[in-house]
Amino acid sequence: MSLQLLGVGKIIPEMQLIKRPFYIFLVLSACTAINSHNPELTDKTSLEEQQILNETYLDLWERVRVGLTVKLPDDFSEAERYRKRYKDNQHTVNRISRTGQRYLFHTVKRAEELNLPIELALVPFIESGFDPYAQSFYGATGIWQFLPATGKEWGLKSNWWYDGKKDVIASTDAAYQFLISLHKRFDGDWLLALAAYNAGPRRIQKAIRKNNSLGKPTDFWSLDLPQETEAYIPKLLVLCELIKDPSSFGVNLPSIANRPYFVKVNTPNQLDLMQAADLAGITPETLYELNPGFNQWATDPSGPHYLLLPSGIGDRFETQLSSMEKSSLVQWDRYKIKKGDNLTLIAKKYSIELNVLKEINQMEEDLIIAGDEIMVPRGPAWAKTSIPRVKNYTVVKGDSFWAISKKFNVSIRDLTLWNSVNLQTPLQIGQQIKIFSKYERARGKPPNKKKRTLLYPVKSGDTLSRIASRFSIRVKDIEKWNEIKPAEIIYPGQVLKIILDAGVGK
Repeated sequence: MSLQLLGVGKIIPEMQLIKRPFYIFLVLSACTAINSHNPELTDKTSLEEQQILNETYLDLWERVRVGLTVKLPDDFSEAERYRKRYKDNQHTVNRISRTGQRYLFHTVKRAEELNLPIELALVPFIESGFDPYAQSFYGATGIWQFLPATGKEWGLKSNWWYDGKKDVIASTDAAYQFLISLHKRFDGDWLLALAAYNAGPRRIQKAIRKNNSLGKPTDFWSLDLPQETEAYIPKLLVLCELIKDPSSFGVNLPSIANRPYFVKVNTPNQLDLMQAADLAGITPETLYELNPGFNQWATDPSGPHYLLLPSGIGDRFETQLSSMEKSSLVQWDRYKIKKGDNLTLIAKKYSIELNVLKEINQMEEDLIIAGDEIMVPRGPAWAKTSIPRVKNYTVVKGDSFWAISKKFNVSIRDLTLWNSVNLQTPLQIGQQIKIFSKYERARGKPPNKKKRTLLYPVKSGDTLSRIASRFSIRVKDIEKWNEIKPAEIIYPGQVLKIILDAGVGK
């Protein structure tokens, strides 16, 4: 009896069957496919036992490795082209572990909970390099690269406050539900489902109809597809090869701890994110890295009402939050503009910065019209006074950034930002250090990345110099960002990472 790979039509010799029932998605005949994504068809005790086993691994890669079963066909002639990126290239492999540290545990765990092939948990490596701020040339966003229309179709909310396409939890659930529907649509073939995730289901169905009319096979490897899509599956499966056997590539795969990187903590109706970072004892940048879905300085009043925080500090945050008065949290008024009002007067009335009031209401000019309504925040987190809340501290013998930060209950990062100093530069006795109260911070845009990642698909006729000229960047930077060696040939369908200043290339 032969073994067929998920209806692809390629017979894989000497494939070792994994004995763990959770991950078996090989089929035992050419006409049978497993409905492996339906947890209702799986023994609950087996799932519970499997979850216990999964949690015993110290290394997340080992947890992934034991579940991988899909492989490239032995006769796939271009396999070496895709393997070349990783072979004897420790720097590139190090980056995989580094980019997977924050979110891979979550995508793996959710795939297991939904009884999905573990390969699906690795798709964000191919889509975005696990960068929630990555944006494709066509406007797809987040680690799963949802286009706005597709995100809306799968329930990803998007407004001024919040973008679910960048929310790691929301987008992962939406991506898995989308893939499950594609799996069903393409008769239980995961490779066709993945191809449809990349190119769109209509494009795949069109290719299938064409092959049917020509009497050709309709598995993924036989279809005539866009070059980017034809490269999509091989890139994923070569990554799986690397995870299964790094030594065969001449590299080591740095370990990722098999434990959650973050915890989900419920929040009130709305919470100021600067305030949340203070309560959690982390920097605003750390908070935004785990909560990239929030676009502004506060959570969306209409939800989601949760934050992701680094593991180990959730209890502290909840304790600190529960001790606060409700009046200390962000609250919002709808202010109806009266005759004679102007933005300066309204900002002064609510004790907030004028530029913040304009940003909240997406106003580029100061013009307002009587009868219109604008949103204004209340609460100490937004308040400003006419007297700067700042102390000048004189450095004495034995002082350090750590000692001063503890003395005034502020972070070391705050000290360096407030005083424009470098941690590598020693403090001098008699030096004046500014200490602000914890809410005296600039209220511009939230600390999203100053740089943004654009994913550019190489087109026929493209060269690195042409691409560099198009985006006003240097060829050597493209080579560095993508681990491309000088004079290495790029090919149509290859996706290059382009790093631009925020606002450039929109």
